[in-house]
Amino acid sequence: MLLGGLGLLVGCRATQAIPETVGNRTDHVDRLMAKVDAGAPPESLVTPAIEPLTVLQPDDLATATYRDLTLQQVLNQAMSSSEVLRDLNATVLRAPEQVTTDESPGLVQTDPQLGVEAALSAFDAQLTAVGTWQNNDRRFNNRFFGGGANAFKQDVHDYVLQLSKRTATGAQISLRSITDYDANNATGNLTPSAWQTQLHAEVRQPLLQGGGLAFNRIAGPAALPGVYNGVLIAKTNSDISNAEFREDARDYLSNVINAYWDLYFAYRDVDAKQEAVDRSLETWRSYEAQKASNRRGGSAEALAREQYYRFQSELQDAIAGKLIQRTQVDNSTSGGTFAGVTGVLAAERRLRLLIGMPLADGELLRPIDEPLSAPLIFDTQSLSVDALRMRSELQQQRLLIKRRELELIAAKNFLLPTLDLVTTYRLRGLGKDLAGSDSAFNELGTGDYQEYEAGIEFRLPVGFRQAHAAVQHAKIQVARERSVLREQERQITHDLMAVIAETDRAYAQMETNLNRYLAAKDALDALEANRKAGLPISLEQLLDTQRRLNESQTRYHLAMTEYMIAAKNVYFESGTLLENCQVGIFGDTIKAMPVASE
Repeated sequence: MLLGGLGLLVGCRATQAIPETVGNRTDHVDRLMAKVDAGAPPESLVTPAIEPLTVLQPDDLATATYRDLTLQQVLNQAMSSSEVLRDLNATVLRAPEQVTTDESPGLVQTDPQLGVEAALSAFDAQLTAVGTWQNNDRRFNNRFFGGGANAFKQDVHDYVLQLSKRTATGAQISLRSITDYDANNATGNLTPSAWQTQLHAEVRQPLLQGGGLAFNRIAGPAALPGVYNGVLIAKTNSDISNAEFREDARDYLSNVINAYWDLYFAYRDVDAKQEAVDRSLETWRSYEAQKASNRRGGSAEALAREQYYRFQSELQDAIAGKLIQRTQVDNSTSGGTFAGVTGVLAAERRLRLLIGMPLADGELLRPIDEPLSAPLIFDTQSLSVDALRMRSELQQQRLLIKRRELELIAAKNFLLPTLDLVTTYRLRGLGKDLAGSDSAFNELGTGDYQEYEAGIEFRLPVGFRQAHAAVQHAKIQVARERSVLREQERQITHDLMAVIAETDRAYAQMETNLNRYLAAKDALDALEANRKAGLPISLEQLLDTQRRLNESQTRYHLAMTEYMIAAKNVYFESGTLLENCQVGIFGDTIKAMPVASE
């Protein structure tokens, strides 16, 4: 009967595990280990590998098929495929355990040692069932020890069923049923065999150390000095994990925006270099014709030809790109400074990698949003307040301070001695049978035999050396985290002011390089007009002016992109980048926030 009841309580899951536990079946494990022993062969490709698009000639770029995308469309694509928050440092290969995924917050919350459910499990009711059976057959030299006989024979059964629970105040409440059967040949027995049953109700309540709602919610009932994992500590850790997820989501979106403007600049850089190639080709052909008619020496044609191939080489790199610098978040400490070293195909592949698109699909992604051309004026006071309120790093640090303060409260509890109140109430029954008219259960039901026991347990570690060390350690932890928070606030305010100043610098550079570009264009137009009119000009001056025009045009587009990156970094540093991108964190998922209708 007892085994049947236990079977119902355990349920089907335990019965399914019997072949593996009792039967020692290892089929499933053997199949897994066979793959491990074979060197863990790779799985088949889910999707076939796609050859990256390669543009060998500049003309091929003009005839390619494009998919025009706004920044918001790119962000929406990134959010729809953000199961893994990607970066450009191949962290998923170098340190996969550090990669943030949609499952990261859930892993913290469901941690069986440190999660909230783990902390709550310390207060779960515990069911314990024990059954023992003995057969004794022995001889005694003295009848007194054998119950009046020198030869003693006995059959003993003991059954214990207990339900215990820890309360929020630290009390341990136990309800216990003890039943034993004893059949022996002792001469003083009322009957040769008898059943005895008891019902116990026991309470152990800590009155000093380990007692109270505050301590048990903070530290948990199994706490030691310096080791606390109560519900409040676990909840704080979960909140810190959520703030870390928000920080990683911010970094991810920042890198997506960086990659978008990297690609924008790459296209503008190609345009500038294509114009430089066309101009240098025209110049070369002109001097080549003069060389053929003996109106010019070979050195002039060679210099013009060298200039053409120089611009052609730069154009090829501007189209293909190199596996070198790119704009990215700097170890989560800033939104990144525009690198300005890029290429269309390399930048396009990086953007595809970040937003979860195939590396190639027959189309080239092309940004169609244009950078801002108007000056941005920021309310530094308001942005500073937003930064101190919204930055995920500060939210994590503030939560960490609260956790340290909770730990200090728990540590002070260990300065108290242990004083436990223990009380037990018992009902007893004895009978020839376990159930029936003359049975142990029948006598138990009458309530004729009741017992009560109460006691006090006191324990005092002289000097409380460990407890004092735990309190001092907790105080130092609080002081340290508060100092770190103050320095973080100073650093974030400094970085915010720095990026606001960067927007001013980038805008000024944008205007200056535009004027520089227009001046270089005017100079080149004047030289080209004189050359076409047959007026004498300096070849070196012409070639130098072409280089100046190409450089100033590139610098103008570079300043425009730097301006957009700097503007994005203002929102990054103020902690409002997600809101500015209309992105919200819902549970463990990054989603676009609904836009209110006007």
